[in-house]
Amino acid sequence: MSTKELKKAAFSLVPSSYMLQYAGSIGLLSAGTGWDYGRHKQWSTDFLLGYVPKYDTDRAKLTLTLRQSYTPWEIKLSEQFTYHPLRTGAYLNTTLGKQFWYKEPDKYPNSYYRFSTRLRINIFVGQDFSYKIKSNSSYFEGIKFYYDLHTSDLYLVSGVQNKYLKFDDYIGLALGVKLQIRRK
Repeated sequence: MSTKELKKAAFSLVPSSYMLQYAGSIGLLSAGTGWDYGRHKQWSTDFLLGYVPKYDTDRAKLTLTLRQSYTPWEIKLSEQFTYHPLRTGAYLNTTLGKQFWYKEPDKYPNSYYRFSTRLRINIFVGQDFSYKIKSNSSYFEGIKFYYDLHTSDLYLVSGVQNKYLKFDDYIGLALGVKLQIRRK
């Protein structure tokens, strides 16, 4: 491998964005970093750390999320503004803490709990608006504002099995901002 190829490979490991998200079943507030890639940067892999206040429990919690997003097309509104009418993907989320588990503890009868309390598999669909920063001297290349409607494996099964649940009992809303780093 040449030095140029090594530099290019190493550069691809450097994140291309920072994000902040409100809600989304990954914490009241989450922050993270991500990598945008693909021919038109339509793919994104993000890693987020979330914070869940203690509410009515004995302590606050932290979450970790790995999210894969796909944005298949865009509509240019102007030289600086772009609208993405479809943003979709999936993410895995885990809540940190001893009280959560992947496999039910032996103290419960076999298959008493059908879902892990530590790991949630989520799907989402949403949209975003992008603003491209004109200045070449800015650290950031652009900013995206997005929203997602999401559900988890547990919520989806509960919604199907329990007809009394309303749509907003198993569908959630996330709001976020993503700062895209200028690549030089």
